[in-house]
Amino acid sequence: MKKSRLTILAVFCLICAMALSIFATSVKATTMEFGLQEYRKAREDGAQYAYKISDRYVWKIVTYNGQTIDYDKAIYCLKAEQGFYTSSPGVFRQEYDTSYDFKTKSSMPTLPVAEEDYNSIIWILNHAYIQSAETATQDKATLLVNAGISGTIELTDDDLDVIQQLAIWYFTNKEDAVYHTDFNGEPSLQVVLEAKKSSDGGIEDYKAIEDKNKTRFDQMEQLFKYLVTSAKTATESSNANEAPLSLNQTTPTATVEGENYVIGPYTINKNNDTPYTLNITVTDRNGNNLEGKYTLLDSNKADITDKTITDLVGQAFYLKIPATTISAENIDGIKFSMNGTYRATTATYWTSSTNNTVQPIVVIERTPQEFSDGNEVLFTVSGKYSFKLIKVDSKDASKKLQGVEFEIETPAGTQTYTTDENGEINIADIEITQPGVDTITITETSAPEPYKMLLDEPLVLNVTKDLLNGNYTATSAELEGYDENAVQIEDGVVTITVANESKIFDLALKKWVSKAIVTNEDGTQTVTETGHTGDEDPEPPAKVDLGRQDINNVTVKFEFQIKITNEGEVAGYATEITDYIPEGLRFVGEDNPDWYTREDLDGRERVATKLLENTLLQPGESATVSLVLTWINGEDNMGLKTNIAEISQDDNEYDLPDIDSTPDNFTDGEDDIDDAPVILTVALGDTVMYIGIVTIAVVVLTAGIFIIKKYAI
Repeated sequence: MKKSRLTILAVFCLICAMALSIFATSVKATTMEFGLQEYRKAREDGAQYAYKISDRYVWKIVTYNGQTIDYDKAIYCLKAEQGFYTSSPGVFRQEYDTSYDFKTKSSMPTLPVAEEDYNSIIWILNHAYIQSAETATQDKATLLVNAGISGTIELTDDDLDVIQQLAIWYFTNKEDAVYHTDFNGEPSLQVVLEAKKSSDGGIEDYKAIEDKNKTRFDQMEQLFKYLVTSAKTATESSNANEAPLSLNQTTPTATVEGENYVIGPYTINKNNDTPYTLNITVTDRNGNNLEGKYTLLDSNKADITDKTITDLVGQAFYLKIPATTISAENIDGIKFSMNGTYRATTATYWTSSTNNTVQPIVVIERTPQEFSDGNEVLFTVSGKYSFKLIKVDSKDASKKLQGVEFEIETPAGTQTYTTDENGEINIADIEITQPGVDTITITETSAPEPYKMLLDEPLVLNVTKDLLNGNYTATSAELEGYDENAVQIEDGVVTITVANESKIFDLALKKWVSKAIVTNEDGTQTVTETGHTGDEDPEPPAKVDLGRQDINNVTVKFEFQIKITNEGEVAGYATEITDYIPEGLRFVGEDNPDWYTREDLDGRERVATKLLENTLLQPGESATVSLVLTWINGEDNMGLKTNIAEISQDDNEYDLPDIDSTPDNFTDGEDDIDDAPVILTVALGDTVMYIGIVTIAVVVLTAGIFIIKKYAI
C-alpha cells in the first residue's frame, strides 16, 4: 500500500568509533642481559680462544642467567665500535628490554643499519653457520662447499663465527679500513689474531693466524670473500624465507623415440638463495620405485654422466626409460617427486627502550623446514565424458523449461544450444587426452517468457579428469558460485541442474480524492479540485464545511480516482476493482455507469468495476478509473469518511501470482489496496470546501479507520 495509516517514527543513533593507530610495533619482552666475552666457549681440549682483527677485539656476545654464561646463542653486533659499556669499569654487561623482527623492516621504528646494506646483512644471517642449530652439520657443509672450500678443512667453529661477524661489519663500518677494505676490486680480510687460554688459566699472547697456519687463514679469507661478495648482490626476493625450490608446473609429455620413452621437460626452479637439500624419486603410478631403470637427459636429450640432480636445478632435463621396461612392467604413467629440506632463519634485533646508545645486536636461530613437489605423466590413453544441462523453474524443479538458449564453450569448441521438451541440453563424447581440469563456460543468451535471464555473468563448470583403471574419466565437477547439489556425475555423464526465476507480476493501486462537488438547493454547483495525485503520504482529507441551514438542502459528491500501475516485469490486467463504501456515503448508479454492486463483506457495502479488464498494462504503464460517491445528508453524519479500493481480480498470460499482494483479501499493507479520506463539518456561515491538513486527531483517525473498521466492526 502506498502509505501506512499508522505512522511509526524511527529514532536514529549514530555511534562513531575511531581506531587508534599502533605506532609501536616492538615486543616488550622479558629483560635479557647480554655481555661481551674476550674468550669463547672452551673447545674439546678445554682451552678457550679469543680473536682480534688488527688491534681490535672481536668479542663473543653471550647471555647471562645470573652469573651463568650461555655461549651457545648465535649473536652478532650490527655495528662495531659502538661500545658495550656499563657503569661498572671492566664489566661489559647490558640489559636489553626491546626486540623486533629484524627481517621485517616495518616492525622497526628506525632501521639500525643503512637501508642500502639491509638486504646484504639479511643474506649473511640467512646463510650463517649456527653451531647450536639442529641443522648445523648440513649448514656447515653447505656453507663451505658454496664458498669453494674443499679438501682438509682447517677452520674451527670459532673461526666461522668470527668471519661471519666480520662480514657484517664490512657493511656496517664502511668508514673504518680495519673492517672494510677492498683490494683489486675484492673484499680483503685484515690480519686476524688469536690468543689461547688453557684450561688451567694460562694465557698466550695474540698471534697472527696466518703465521700459525697459513692454510687456515687462507680458508678464513676465502669464506670472508664469499660471504661479502654474495651478500652484495642480495635482493629482497633472494632473501625470501620460503621453499627455495619448486617444480615447474608445465605438464611434461611422454613420447616414443626409438626404443625409449622420453618424458619431459622437467625444470626445478630456484626461488631464492636459502640453502637446501634435494632428493628426487621416480615411480610408476602404483608407487613402484624406478631407480636404476631411467636415465637423466639434458635439455638437448643427451645422456648426463657427470651431473647430479642438484647440478640440474634451473635447467630443463628429461627422463629416458626403455620401452621394454614400460611394456614388461605394465607402466601406464610416471610420477616424478622431489623433496628436501631448507632452513628457516629468524633474526631478532635487540635494543633498549631507555638507552639508545646500546650496541645494536641480532640473535639468529634456525629451524629445518621441508618442501615437496611433483607431477604425473600418463602415457597415451583416451577417454570421454558427456555433459548434460537441465533447466528448471526455481520454485518447481519438476517443471522443465523448454526453449532456453545457451552458448556453451567446451574443449571441443563453442556452439549454441536450446533446451528440448525435457528442458535438457546434451553434449556427448567430450574427449579426454590427459588428466587435469576442463573448464566449460555456459552463457544463457535467451530465456523463455516469463522467465528472467539466468545470470549476467556466464556459469563456469570445472570438470576434473583422472586416469582410473587405465582409462580417463571425469571424476568430479564444480559449478562455480552455485549449489554443490546442482552437479552430479554418473556413468561418465556430468549433469548440472540450473534454475530460472520467473519475472515478477506486480499491480499496485493508488486512490485519491480528485474533486468535491456541492450542488445548492437552487441548482447552482461548486466544483473544487483537490490537486491530489495519489502520491501524498499521508493524503490530507478533502474537507467540506456546511452551513447549518444547508445540511438538508445541498448535495455533496466526492469524485475518487483509482490508478492501477504495473510495477512488475510482466504485462497484465486488473480485471476487477472493488470499492468499499464507507458509512455515510452512498453509491448512485447513474453517477457510475461502469460500476456494479457486489455482495457485502462483513456488513460493508461494496461495488466493483471491470472497466480495465481488457486494458493490457505493460510494465511501467498505468490506467485510471473514477468513482463518485454521494454524502448522505444529516446532522449526525458528519466527520471523517475513508473510502477504500482494492484490486479484486487480476490476470496475466502466464498465470503468475502478484509478487506482494493477494487480490480481494482486504488486507492492509499490500500495495493493491489504498484509501482516500474526506471530512464534513458544520460551519457557522455558508458552505465551504477546502483541502488541508487538519488536526492531529483527524490524521490519527484517518490512519486508523481502515484497521478499526476491518477488525472492530
